[in-house]
Amino acid sequence: MTRKVKYAVILLLVVFLLFTLIEISGYYYGKKRVVKKIYPIPSMYQRVLIIAPHPDDETLAAGGLIQDVVKFGGEVKVVVMTNGDSFKRAVVENYGIFDPTPQDFLRLGYERQKETLSALKYLGVKKENIIFLGYPDKGLAALWWQNFEKPLLSYGTKKTCSPYVNSYSKCAKHIGKNVLKDLKSIIEGYNPTLVVYPHPNELHPDHWATNSFVKYTLYTLKKDQIPQFLYIVHRNDWPLPLLKQPHLNLNPPPSLLKTGTEWHLYPLSKEEVEKKGKAIAMYKTQMKVMKDFLLAFDRKTELYGFYSNGKLKKYNKNLNFEEYKIILDPVKDNLRDYENGSLDIIAVYGYMKDDVMTIAIKCREKAREEYEYSVNIIFFEDYKEVKRQSIKFKNKKIFPLKAKGFIKNGILYISFPVDKEFDAIYLSASTFSGKKLVDKTAWKLLKKIQ
Repeated sequence: MTRKVKYAVILLLVVFLLFTLIEISGYYYGKKRVVKKIYPIPSMYQRVLIIAPHPDDETLAAGGLIQDVVKFGGEVKVVVMTNGDSFKRAVVENYGIFDPTPQDFLRLGYERQKETLSALKYLGVKKENIIFLGYPDKGLAALWWQNFEKPLLSYGTKKTCSPYVNSYSKCAKHIGKNVLKDLKSIIEGYNPTLVVYPHPNELHPDHWATNSFVKYTLYTLKKDQIPQFLYIVHRNDWPLPLLKQPHLNLNPPPSLLKTGTEWHLYPLSKEEVEKKGKAIAMYKTQMKVMKDFLLAFDRKTELYGFYSNGKLKKYNKNLNFEEYKIILDPVKDNLRDYENGSLDIIAVYGYMKDDVMTIAIKCREKAREEYEYSVNIIFFEDYKEVKRQSIKFKNKKIFPLKAKGFIKNGILYISFPVDKEFDAIYLSASTFSGKKLVDKTAWKLLKKIQ
């Protein structure tokens, strides 16, 4: 190796280390950030409902909060949406089986249930307050939309209904309607004073879909005013550093600091941090696969966000276009084709003009006709769903045909007649390259302004 090459290598290493230190420094407690702190509120802790997409999410997100609720004499109920049974890598790492059968995945699901029971018992949650719904791991996003009424075949167990003997609804078909039915029954019966569940900007499909199912249920039950803490588990390069650092804050992902969420740090005592770390270690099947990631949540704070509903305004020629903004989306968070700014959504706009709704999608770079842009909408009237609709635009063509789509100044506009009376909508926008999802906004509830 020549002297010049050596110097070049050394320079690259120095640049890399400096960049890493700058990135990590933002996660230290002493770093100034615009993040408020929220402290235990005993009045909220009477009946706390924590909803987790998979076993361990409830402990990662709220292991300290659970301890506070118990300490203040409140009650905690935990609902686990899936048993995390379609995780092939976990089967391979734990059982040494490289070509798992449905029975192997089922075995993993039961094992993960046992870990949840042990960890939550250690944190003070009663066994009778732990509910397993048994819906398909890696399938909640499909149940939310494509398989809302049509049964989904589980990737792991190869079943279209829950094969678990202890599921909340025995042999429940894998359809979205059943998920809503179960959540409605649980929430009505428990009447929670605080609901803790995933944030809509979660990257994992099971997590953002859990948010959608819970938000939908709270709204249709007219319980949307109940205090809600939203947590994050899966984002790109978060939380940093990926190892146990109990002296650090669990600060919000930088990309989500200016996208409409009010973030709060929830302080934990030294004893709570230590106990949470021991509870996380009880998820042995996952510790073998992602130990450093799991332990990165054992910090001296937990992180919760508040994500407010929005408004769908009437069109007014005197309003600035920016006043119609309804969703802010993180920059450069697209899952695939990372550098393609034409597929990286940064904002969504919407308004009504008579009985025509217009939705505009703005990306980091100008929208291009060869890509697919879509909007999924649920319409509500008097807290009841009255219609679901998908609109897709690609190659100057739009579906359904009654809709109109065009690109102006790099922004995609989609307009379509609304044939149902409604007073609120639930909406998300997505982009695709071929058949592959590239970017997706959070789902957001919007009240129609009369």
